[in-house]
Amino acid sequence: MKKQINKMRNIAVILFTILLISCNQRKEQITKTNSQNTKIDSLENPDIDKKLFSVYNLSKTTIAIVVNLDDSNSNNANQFDKIFNQINAKDSLYNVLETDTTKARNFEYFDTLGSYKLIRNKALESEIKKIVDNSYYVYGTKGFSKMNINNVVCGLDECRTNIIAFPIQNFDTAKNGNPIFCSKQLLKINYQNNYSDIERKIREYNEKESKNYDYKDEIKTKVFANIGDYYFTYNDDFLWGKYPQKSKCDFPGRAIYIVKKDKPIKVYWGDGLDLFGIPCD
Repeated sequence: MKKQINKMRNIAVILFTILLISCNQRKEQITKTNSQNTKIDSLENPDIDKKLFSVYNLSKTTIAIVVNLDDSNSNNANQFDKIFNQINAKDSLYNVLETDTTKARNFEYFDTLGSYKLIRNKALESEIKKIVDNSYYVYGTKGFSKMNINNVVCGLDECRTNIIAFPIQNFDTAKNGNPIFCSKQLLKINYQNNYSDIERKIREYNEKESKNYDYKDEIKTKVFANIGDYYFTYNDDFLWGKYPQKSKCDFPGRAIYIVKKDKPIKVYWGDGLDLFGIPCD
């Protein structure tokens, strides 16, 4: 049953994160770091898209880097899924979805106040930390900070996207805005005041791509930064984690579009969550 649900979710997420990019969808140059050991990368690096992860407000108290489980669209899905499946086989983590949670072993609740009930398993945390970096550059809608990884948790659901998450502490939202994505490398990302023309083109592209699909919400794609012709976007009301009952966002997502004059728009990278629960509809 779970495998069937996962296959259905894979199809749904591919459609919504690559074609829809999840929902329907101050000029400020980043200052170079003083550390000579830190490489400043651009998106021309052919492997950079494999080093990007979404970042979400999962609750009032938890901001986390998020990796989707059971998602063939995720660049790193295989290694994360392999580790999770090994730990789940031993500790039956999916049994936290049952009324009798004693069937799940070796776990503790990390945060139950948000849209996901996040749990922590020490064996999963130990193994996952072997394949991720100790720190990431987390980019918000206004700026960025380098953040350390300490805990590893997961959020499991019968219908919605299952996730592994890396909570980050003390991300300054007053300075950096709402968190959007992270990278292993420091990027030469620009924040500008007005992307209205690019935003319009991307929204028209998304509308065209999504017209034949049954599932979408009213959250429109917002452009917040760029590196040359690469434009960074999000589809999010930033309420679903903190105040699920107030949110109208069923498919929060992040994406990078390549928008060049007189050329078709391309999706460089996209990632998103299905909070609606398409496989169970």
